[in-house]
Amino acid sequence: MAIKQYLKVWSIVAKNKLQNRFLTPVSSILFILGKLFNFGFSLLIIFSIFNQVSSIKSYTLPQAVIITLVYGLIDSTTQFLFRALYSFRPILIKGDFDLDLLKPIPSYFRPIFSDPDFLDIPMLIIQISALIYFLIYYSLFPNIPTILFFMVIFFNGVILTFSIHLAVAGFAILTAEIDNLVMIYRSLNRAAVVPTDIYNNVFRFVLNYIVPITVIFTVPAKALLNLLSFDGVVYSFIVTYSFFFAA
Repeated sequence: MAIKQYLKVWSIVAKNKLQNRFLTPVSSILFILGKLFNFGFSLLIIFSIFNQVSSIKSYTLPQAVIITLVYGLIDSTTQFLFRALYSFRPILIKGDFDLDLLKPIPSYFRPIFSDPDFLDIPMLIIQISALIYFLIYYSLFPNIPTILFFMVIFFNGVILTFSIHLAVAGFAILTAEIDNLVMIYRSLNRAAVVPTDIYNNVFRFVLNYIVPITVIFTVPAKALLNLLSFDGVVYSFIVTYSFFFAA
């Protein structure tokens, strides 16, 4: 029952945010075009790299393209859901968050869920279409069990992303510092546009355990490509729920 009420509150907030987007159509279109350029540029980088080499640490061009597309899909999904964190600091400093604590909603609702970014919806449609196209083009389209398994691992990565955002929001309440942490997270995110297995031991350790970008992006892509081992599945769930309960 509580979840149904929270979804109702979120739908009201989301409707208001969508109306605000319609008030500035030009800036919204430019923002979408910028995201589209960034998406296309990421694919261009992959094709340019494999124009010089046939494989990178056992990954072929088709596999690298799918991993890049899955990266974009997960990034857009989490940005749509958790964009509110990026504008939480002014609300916190003004003291408006204190008023939210009096409301019968979870304390993490305002800093995490109160500003869904509907400008990511067009990109999600494009990315899903591109992913389906390249899976068919490269003859990598998975069977139903693999798709369901991918969705479970995908959702696991979303939970981990929520946990990281929640930890950042909690740290912001203690220190009023949030922008730098978010930018560090976003910078590390960009490392997953290619398979994180290609990095050296130190940086790979950071991406696997300190800020587990690998679980969010690379592990779901491996699941879709049937490259994920049983150890990888166990590792991803342990990392996610460790971060979840810690956050």
